[in-house]
Amino acid sequence: MLVVQRAVEAPDAFAEWRSRREFSAVDAHPITGEFGRRYYPAVFGEARRDESFAVMEQSEPLLLVLCTVGQGQLDYFGFPIKLFVSSGLAREKAVASISAAFAQFDDLMAQNETRGTVILDEESHGTLSVVGKECLNRKFSAALRLSAVCDLAEGERGIKRAVRKSYQSLINWGRRNLTMVFVNVGNADQRAFVQYQDFHHRIAGRSTRPQQSWDVMFESIASGIGELSLGFLSDGSLVSGTMIFDGASTAYYMSGVYDRDRFDLPLAHWPIWLAMTRSAERGMRIFDVGDVPLEGAASKKECAIGYFKRGFATAICSNLAWAQNARASDEAPEI
Repeated sequence: MLVVQRAVEAPDAFAEWRSRREFSAVDAHPITGEFGRRYYPAVFGEARRDESFAVMEQSEPLLLVLCTVGQGQLDYFGFPIKLFVSSGLAREKAVASISAAFAQFDDLMAQNETRGTVILDEESHGTLSVVGKECLNRKFSAALRLSAVCDLAEGERGIKRAVRKSYQSLINWGRRNLTMVFVNVGNADQRAFVQYQDFHHRIAGRSTRPQQSWDVMFESIASGIGELSLGFLSDGSLVSGTMIFDGASTAYYMSGVYDRDRFDLPLAHWPIWLAMTRSAERGMRIFDVGDVPLEGAASKKECAIGYFKRGFATAICSNLAWAQNARASDEAPEI
C-alpha cells in the first residue's frame, strides 16, 4: 500500500531521503538543490507554504515531490513542480507512485482552492508520459518549455565549439576591456557584493526582492555554492554583474545585470564565457543558461534575450509544462 508522507511532518527523514543516490536529481540543479531551499523561502516568505511530500511503500520512498502552496497557486516557488521518481524503480511501481502523487495534488488543490497548478513533464519523447496522462485526465493544458544548456564535459575547448561564431570577437572585446572581480568562497567580499546589489537596484530602477534574500545569496556564495563576477571598465565604472549558483552537477545562470546606458558595448559575452569556463573548473557538468521563450508567447525583449542565450548552448532542452488555469513561470521570482 502506498502512503504519502509530508515533509513538514518528518523534516529529518525527508532530508535523508533527498540525499540518497536514487534521488540525486533533486540536488543536481540549484533551483531544487541546497541553494533553492535557502533562497526561495526568503524571497516569498509567508506567501508560499512548503507542501513537499514523499510517496512511500513500507517506509521506503518511491517518489519525492517539492511543491509549495500560496497566492492561489500550487507550484514550486513559481516554477513548475517536478516529480523525482527513485532511479531504477520498476515501471509498475513508478506508475503507481505517480498516480499517488497526483491524488495528493488533487487534495492540495481542493483544500487550498488553488486557481493555478503547474507541473513539469520531463518524460515525453514522442508518446504521452504517465505524468502527461495524469494531467490530461485533469483537463490541464500543455505548453512547450525550452531551456538552453551547455555541456561542460570538454571544458574550455568544448565551450568554444558551442559558442556562436559571431560572439568570438565580442568575447575578445570583453577580455581586453573588462577587469573582472570574483566574489566566491575564496573571496567572500561583502563590500563587493553590496556594490553589485546597489548596481542591480540602479539598473532595475527598484528593489526587486527582500533584503533577506540578498543575504541568503551572499551566504550561499561565501559557503561555496555560487560565484558573482563583476566587470569594470578602465575608468573604474561597474558595468556588468553575473550571478551563478551551483547544484551538485549543474551551474545555473541565475542573473545578469549590465549597464543599459552602455548597450553599444558587448558587456555580457566575456562574463558569461568566464562563468561557463569557471563552472567547468569547479567540476560542474552542465551550465544552464536559462529559459528560451517561444515567439508569440513572450515579449520581444524576452525573445531577444532567449536568442542571446542560445548562442552559448550545446543543446536546447524541451519539456512540457502542464498547467491548470495558469501559465508556467507566471510567478517565478524576478532576478
